Amino acid sequence: MACDVGAFSKSTQKILQRSGDLLAVHWELQSGVPSNESDKIALFAPPFKSEEANDEDWVAYFKPSKIDGSTHSVPVTNVRAPFYDIRYLSGVTGECLCRADKVRFEMGPSEPTQGHTTIDASTGALKVHWVTDDPLPSTVWYKEEGSNTWRSSSSLVTTYTHADMCDARMDRYYAPGYFHTAVLPASFQGPLELTFGRKKLRAEQMQINPPLGRGDRTEYSVALFGDMGVQGAGRGPHQIRVWDIFGDSLQTIAMRNPVMVSHGNHDYDYKGAWNPPWASGDFIKTKYGNECGIPLNHRYALDNWWYSFDYGMVHYVMLSSEHDWTEGSAQWLWLEQDLSTVDRSLTPWIVLTSHRPMLVAVIGEPRNTIEDHMADALMPLLKKYEVDLVTAGHWHHYERTKPVDGTVHTLVGCAGAQDLPVEFRDLERTATIWAEVRGYLELQVKEDKLVGIFWGINDTMTDRHLIEFDRFEIHGNDHRTKTILRGGQQV
Repeated sequence: MACDVGAFSKSTQKILQRSGDLLAVHWELQSGVPSNESDKIALFAPPFKSEEANDEDWVAYFKPSKIDGSTHSVPVTNVRAPFYDIRYLSGVTGECLCRADKVRFEMGPSEPTQGHTTIDASTGALKVHWVTDDPLPSTVWYKEEGSNTWRSSSSLVTTYTHADMCDARMDRYYAPGYFHTAVLPASFQGPLELTFGRKKLRAEQMQINPPLGRGDRTEYSVALFGDMGVQGAGRGPHQIRVWDIFGDSLQTIAMRNPVMVSHGNHDYDYKGAWNPPWASGDFIKTKYGNECGIPLNHRYALDNWWYSFDYGMVHYVMLSSEHDWTEGSAQWLWLEQDLSTVDRSLTPWIVLTSHRPMLVAVIGEPRNTIEDHMADALMPLLKKYEVDLVTAGHWHHYERTKPVDGTVHTLVGCAGAQDLPVEFRDLERTATIWAEVRGYLELQVKEDKLVGIFWGINDTMTDRHLIEFDRFEIHGNDHRTKTILRGGQQV
């Protein structure tokens, strides 16, 4: 590669086999070339916003000053671009000191990426999702473990454009690709070998397990978290390509474990959203990009803004805190109907999620007013139908209440997003608060109890190993264990 002012940077590979592969980058500064702790090595991918890429176009970067040595390996996401342009940028002037050879992917922009699974809320069937640059249907191939017979299912394809969103900023828009969804047969019982794509452009073969049917007494764990955030991670300046990076990094986990999501204010809020007078305009802020839920709906194939599903012993309710939930609203009426029809002998536990919390100890307006209204509208239903656990986010810390009218409320908005320090109220209902810990809540589902464990790290830890910061148990009532099921069969 050519260098302009003596900096030397090169990649050891010019062709990467698959999205997410590591790219090793080596750099040196020749004698006399000034360095700065703000220097960056940035990865750019077209299309660029102008004829020549600028600081709005990078997909990822790292600072050489933060690396021990002069070689660093970074995972590279296939964002359906023809190549990556790698540059060493001066932290003082911003100019490009040198460039590496262009890096490409073996399958090019057509590689099927970002595989993940979800549960069909209506049927309980497992759905497989992936992204390509191809608008035509492609295929998921699968076979039972030990079998030589491959079966297949075609995908349904959707996409969206800038025009589908609600006055979203065009300067941060990139074509998102095409979203493929294929449904696996609800009848499969054991592990499946699976791949997806086209005959000559397939994802790596992987193994997935069947979802737990309603009432299955198999014990399992689920991760609950919100507000992931990318602050300080050197990933995408509020660009749509952050979706690609996240989907790529999640694939290994999300193909083994279904991912179920709901909307938050950054996904949905826009100037035409629900705007009750007591919210002081908090639901119609435009600084979040005016996506109005479009990217999330397409990537995770959501059929409604709010929904519920059963998984083993738990009935999960996914509310939308960004739509009207006041008493008598469509969402409120749906929630009462949904909770009233839960068979607690099959699904003894009810877990409800919402982006915004009903109970929080933080002092902050207008959000406290919104939370008070939300508690007044929804908590009577939680009490009436004996909801066991509510998990929310929005505030970027961890918090847990004692049981309030029988329901434990947890706030787990600390999966990456960070805030300035906040003040907390001294409330009798509060069981614990961890204000500066990033992490997630593991919920262990058992027949006789739910066990919650908050795993996290904080900025003072030199060993970045997750540790247990909180543990709690929720015990069931006698009426919830009338029928015992194992493996979906009554015993």
